[in-house]
Amino acid sequence: YYRVYLRNSNSKAWHMDSYFLTRRIHSLTGLVPVGLFLVYHLYLQLYLHSGAEVYNEVINGFYDSPLAIWSLVIVVYIPLFFHAFFGIRLIFESKVQPSYTYFSHLLYWLQRISGVGVLLFTIAHVWNAQLGPWVAGTWGTHFEHLSSGFADPDSGLITKAVYLLGTIGAVFHFSNGINTFCMTWGIALTPKSQIRVRILSILLFIILAASTFYALSAIW
Repeated sequence: YYRVYLRNSNSKAWHMDSYFLTRRIHSLTGLVPVGLFLVYHLYLQLYLHSGAEVYNEVINGFYDSPLAIWSLVIVVYIPLFFHAFFGIRLIFESKVQPSYTYFSHLLYWLQRISGVGVLLFTIAHVWNAQLGPWVAGTWGTHFEHLSSGFADPDSGLITKAVYLLGTIGAVFHFSNGINTFCMTWGIALTPKSQIRVRILSILLFIILAASTFYALSAIW
């Protein structure tokens, strides 16, 4: 009986340690590779104001590297989909703490809803902006592809709405994710430190959202 109890205890302990580690990897992947790439991607969109020639040159310059695709797959896409699918699992496993305020409850659900929405938007965006043009043989004309999609008389309004909601959703998910990252990693455990982190995340959201609106205004 003692051996069976010890074996079960060790199994539970290993499962808890594994889950503990997975939660932290999930939190880390949302901030470091995926989050930083999001900021870099939003920075590149500012070149929309420089016109088609400059914008296409900047975007194509990134993909001209022979390591670009592998870097995207290993550093961005694999962590992104791990973060997304484990996050979906957490939606069904996590429970809202009774001590949460109304605002915290709102952020809790918006974080999960935005996560699912951003996953769907990312899949559509990769096809529409990367794979689709490559299959059609129009790869490289990124400015023209994006601006024509926005200006389409039949689907332009829907394209604008989806693109804007998807980008703002990604910005919110990243900015608000700083809160959970700091709590998960023990950086912000006291009420005062959590308030500071929340203020930081709100300011970051405002800056990145403003950058998004400004970039898209060039082709709106």
